[in-house]
Amino acid sequence: MSILITICSKSPNSILYNCIEQLYKIQIQGSTDYKICVVDSDSSDVTYYEKIKKDFPDVELCFVKNKHYEYGAWKYIYTKYPSYNIYFCIQDSITIEKGIDLTLIDNNNAYTFHHNSGYNSDLEVKQRGIENLKNSEIKDESICDIVEIINDNFTLAQHSCFIVNNYVMKDILNTLTIPPIDKIGSRFYERNFGLYFIIKNIYTFDISPFIKKISGNRL
Repeated sequence: MSILITICSKSPNSILYNCIEQLYKIQIQGSTDYKICVVDSDSSDVTYYEKIKKDFPDVELCFVKNKHYEYGAWKYIYTKYPSYNIYFCIQDSITIEKGIDLTLIDNNNAYTFHHNSGYNSDLEVKQRGIENLKNSEIKDESICDIVEIINDNFTLAQHSCFIVNNYVMKDILNTLTIPPIDKIGSRFYERNFGLYFIIKNIYTFDISPFIKKISGNRL
């Protein structure tokens, strides 16, 4: 099984270093099945990557001036590497605390970073988020079917983090086709990724018992 870990990074610092170090120590454990790519989101200072390159020479650093937040990182990597079995997508502020069983992932099962608040925890982004769904490749009847869910505390993919197989990764990008262009877009995409899994009837295991979100100066 081939696994591609993509880390969306902004203003790299020791938090990113810890993220990579913990992945190697806890999740990868010497396995040759894994590849790590770090996609930089147009950071103004990229000097810290020199330390990453020195200490983790197998990590691929991608300087692509990504301005579409996590969505842009996931799309860039899938376009570049479309043949991996598993796509493990996280922010640079996430560290692994316990190993994650990836054998559970298939066309009907995935991991997301659960947060059961829907749009209710961030009503400022709701209108734009729904418009984004309508302008993507989600059928109108699907949106009508989930009106009650949209107004409820549905499970979002917090920080746009998830682990899916190839089929689902491709379908996500073919379904949610309008990238975020600002921080509000990044915030509503956490919700729209969550709604994607609901609309597609994909069961999501909660990744939060296995990871920790590290607070820092990530923008």
